[in-house]
Amino acid sequence: MRRKLQHLLSLAGLKDEEVTLYLHLLKLRRASMTELIAESGLNIMTAYRTIKRLTERGLVQAFSINQKQSVYAPLTLKALIHKLDQEQRSLRKVQLALQDLDHLLPFADLTRDADGKTEHEPVELREGLDAFREEYLKIPDLCDDEFLCMGSMQNYWDVAGMSDEASEELAFRHKRFSRNMFCRVFNTHSPESETFAKRDSKELRTTRLVDTIPVARNYLGYTKDHVRHFICDRGNPRVIIIRHPELVALYRDQFERMWSNGVGA
Repeated sequence: MRRKLQHLLSLAGLKDEEVTLYLHLLKLRRASMTELIAESGLNIMTAYRTIKRLTERGLVQAFSINQKQSVYAPLTLKALIHKLDQEQRSLRKVQLALQDLDHLLPFADLTRDADGKTEHEPVELREGLDAFREEYLKIPDLCDDEFLCMGSMQNYWDVAGMSDEASEELAFRHKRFSRNMFCRVFNTHSPESETFAKRDSKELRTTRLVDTIPVARNYLGYTKDHVRHFICDRGNPRVIIIRHPELVALYRDQFERMWSNGVGA
């Protein structure tokens, strides 16, 4: 059991001295620093630094027995398990973000100075709910006389905390109507999308409903010279802003080919 626990604690990121001190505390149940140093063989400075790290990790609790001395007791592994769970979720977000960008790497500008300025980057990733909403609401200001979109509007609304009648969505449509900006849409069949399509004639729009589309779960908004790819992940909403002319042209060509071929007509 000791060897197995020692191995697992090492895999969880504990240093050798942390594992040693924690295992000794498990055996002793409660011990002073003098007892721990004698039992573990660690030097004084290492022992104090190690017990501090174990306390911060939530694996050890200190009890004062007088103004000058404390005793230490081991706690369960719950805190460590919780920390590993948080790290796993963070790593999953990183994994998904890298996956989103993988096919865009040939178009990324990797020679730019790290000055924090991203407004002209050919490919930009913005994460978080605020960015997810902000980038969508910018779209009417980036179009001329037409707006193209593809994907699940319902999924976007669900993640963004919006709806067909949300104030932001009404303002989005009002801005489009005031500029006489027409809209062409590809969406999949659903009760919501079919209801949405019935209003096409009065909302300057043509909706084509299809069985499958390249981004059935996500949402693409095509502007004059940008494409915004909204990743509709409730746990990690994010948007890839594509400005690279060649890549934007590929996205638009795909849309126009589908439209010209009568897909969903």
